[in-house]
Amino acid sequence: MSVGLSFTMFHARDFYPRKTMVKDGALNGGKLNVEAPFNSLPGEDILYLGLIHEDVIAGLSNYRLFVDCHPRINLPLGLLDFLEQKDLFWIHIHTKDGRYTRFQCQNSGIAEEWLRRISSLSNPSSLNLEDVFAFAHAAWYVHEQEEQKINGASAGNEDEPYLLSSSSSSLYQDWFHSEIARLRFDIQGAWRISRANKDYQLCSTYPEELLIPFCISDAMLEKIAQFRSARRIPAILWRHRTSGAVLARCSQPEVGWLGWRSTEDEQMVKALADACAYDKGNIHLSSDEDEEPQREIYIEQQKKVLIIDARSFAAAFGNRARGGGVECAEYYPNTEIEFMSLANIHYIRKSFHALRNLVNTPTDPSSWFGALDGTKWLTHMSGLLKSAVRCTTALEIEGRPVIVHCSDGWDRTPQIVSLSQLLLDPYYRTCDGFRVLVEKEWLDFGHKMADRCGLAGCSSDPNERSPIFLQWLDCVHQLLLQFPCTFEFNQSYLVKLAQHTYSSLFGTFLCNNQQERRRNNVSERTRSIWTYLNDNPDQFLNYLYKINEDTLWPKCEVRDLSLWKYFYVCVETRTIFPVESSNPSSGDSSADGSEVDVLSSSESSLVKESSGNCQVTEPGQNGDNGIYDNKKNNSGCPSLSNVIESSTDTLVPEDSSKNSHLSDEGTFPLDADGLVSHKDSVQSRLAEINASHRSQIRALEQQLYEARISLRRLHQKQSLMNDPKNWDQRKSEGEDELEEDEQGTTTQSGSTTSDLSWEAVDEKEITPILWVPDHAGAVCMGCNSKFWFGRRKHHCRSCGLLFCNNCTDQFSPIPTEQLYSPVRVCDDCYATLKSSSSSSLSTLQNGTAALISKSKTDSTQNLSENESKSNSKILSEGVVVEQLC
Repeated sequence: MSVGLSFTMFHARDFYPRKTMVKDGALNGGKLNVEAPFNSLPGEDILYLGLIHEDVIAGLSNYRLFVDCHPRINLPLGLLDFLEQKDLFWIHIHTKDGRYTRFQCQNSGIAEEWLRRISSLSNPSSLNLEDVFAFAHAAWYVHEQEEQKINGASAGNEDEPYLLSSSSSSLYQDWFHSEIARLRFDIQGAWRISRANKDYQLCSTYPEELLIPFCISDAMLEKIAQFRSARRIPAILWRHRTSGAVLARCSQPEVGWLGWRSTEDEQMVKALADACAYDKGNIHLSSDEDEEPQREIYIEQQKKVLIIDARSFAAAFGNRARGGGVECAEYYPNTEIEFMSLANIHYIRKSFHALRNLVNTPTDPSSWFGALDGTKWLTHMSGLLKSAVRCTTALEIEGRPVIVHCSDGWDRTPQIVSLSQLLLDPYYRTCDGFRVLVEKEWLDFGHKMADRCGLAGCSSDPNERSPIFLQWLDCVHQLLLQFPCTFEFNQSYLVKLAQHTYSSLFGTFLCNNQQERRRNNVSERTRSIWTYLNDNPDQFLNYLYKINEDTLWPKCEVRDLSLWKYFYVCVETRTIFPVESSNPSSGDSSADGSEVDVLSSSESSLVKESSGNCQVTEPGQNGDNGIYDNKKNNSGCPSLSNVIESSTDTLVPEDSSKNSHLSDEGTFPLDADGLVSHKDSVQSRLAEINASHRSQIRALEQQLYEARISLRRLHQKQSLMNDPKNWDQRKSEGEDELEEDEQGTTTQSGSTTSDLSWEAVDEKEITPILWVPDHAGAVCMGCNSKFWFGRRKHHCRSCGLLFCNNCTDQFSPIPTEQLYSPVRVCDDCYATLKSSSSSSLSTLQNGTAALISKSKTDSTQNLSENESKSNSKILSEGVVVEQLC
């Protein structure tokens, strides 16, 4: 008996079917007839839509919360930190990136229902990884791209991978071998690649391939992993190509109260110093017979290893009670230990919450700077930068290897080592190098992104959350402010990266380590944030960038740091800050062209409710202006017309008939990721200058091309003239030209005879146009460009001045000069002739209409006169007939 088999093809999108939208009824009990107030992304389903207040529409999808009020609320669900209902009708929202907003509902029932809906979709601990929007978005995104290809409407780079598939995984994740080659590690002598962590058997939070000293075996690595916390052994990250010093990272040793030690771990640290002394970047072995003496010299010249402990000595010593501790100087004689006294994740979380409350709460201007200092946010960043500078000094100036660790080696450790590599290596300051740095130090070496950022599948313990990666991005922002020409990316790049760390639109930052990502095939089933950033170079590239091979030495004091207003104080919050004073820590300068004004001390309350029933912090009434705009609209919100007009290049295409209300005042332009477009006026102006420069280059290239064509034609003509074979042809051509000239003379004489019948014109009525001689003009009289063979001179037939081709590219007839066919004129004369022709046409039309009206009137009058004459004639004839009778 044969069994029939049937096969059904499933697409990735079939695993994420569309969900039905729930529309709430109107507030008065009628039927709700409204459209979604935003354009959905691929895979985005609007789950709830309804009126929460008069003329205020709220939409909740599987990706974001959108409230159509003033200013509009557009927040990804992954960005929401916690929500609360206050004053019965208000829903307050605190986000993970430091923002705060609220909106009002019509009644408490609506507020409770929407609070329940938002909370159920934004609680990360209750969501499975499969429920993350990044998977549905990627599946439907690929489907739409395939449909566009079939329909021939595909736009963009077709070679760019949609997802991190097997081919693009090597492009975006396999940094290991490329970095070994770039940093010139001697993997044949001093170092070797260990695969002891294959299938993550050695350490579940490390990558599968590790670079270690050549003399350390895999069996020794197992012993070392047992001695280190979370089995995180010392792993090599970076090498100084001149001195040969390396940078390594690990976790704390498990010394405990009893002072345990590990011989293998001690040999590992010593082998690291020996390998650096052997593999010096500036020494090359000349022959095999000199290899042993040179090797002995290297061992004698080895330097002590600097162990940077990110904790304080008290914290390191206290960890011995929990089985941790710090390296004992007696057991590691070739080392030197320094403590950086950096705060742990709990202090960082507390400091960030204080900063969030400060930037979203009305504060007395006289105490604002003191309150900012009280949050300790800038103080923590100052300590972090100082630690990175200390690590950089040891590698660059002292030329000795450095090992960095904290407790577990996945929070403060990646902050220090990644900042140090940014200061040391110019490659990491490029877009591609920065991507490699983040992939290496934060993703592959096991920073707990899901737990620290509160993403799907994270721990339910709120104490595990802390903005460690966000703090590091803020430090990169400080470096970008101090060295604006050394980074290939701009602030918008960092803002987008920080937003999508939490948004769950891309799969780059999902899960806690590489093992979890590979187990769930995250890279194959989601889009990459790096692809999105690379696809928009005009928006994220720094036009001031210049390659600089020097090491960066930043200023690390609190007075040298600035509040990241571009990120923590977004346009939507409308929070007002005091003016810049002598203290630079108040914030970065107004790079976006906006002014920071002083608050009125007599203002009792800065937070008011707009007509859209959303929180709006307004400027003071005594002439004080807001930080982003000094104009107000009727709703009480500052006008955003300037922001919208300067950012139209990043708008998402919209249906004007369906979403025409999105262009109203108070809205924000949206990027392709559905979030508000970030505006950097300095980079926008630089982009305009760059575009103008490119257009000038294209014009010069066109002129050069035309000059080459003219020279080629001239050369061909001269070669024909010099060839004796063409003399007879030239003679016949000359006779033909002579005949044409004679015919032209006859025609001219005939026309002269016919011109005798014309009416004589007084010469005083004609003002001849005097042309500027060619030798009198060296530059264009329009754009002041210098004339040359490629930029030829042209006379304007109207004014007689000399211009280049670009300034006389208009053609128009000049009736006053008897030029009824279009001739070359300059731009100014073209505008004048166009306006005069329009006025002449209107005058002619008016005259024609007057003549028509006059003719109608005359004909009417003649008709009436004829009728009266005929009537009088008939009347007289009647009288005569009557008399005869």
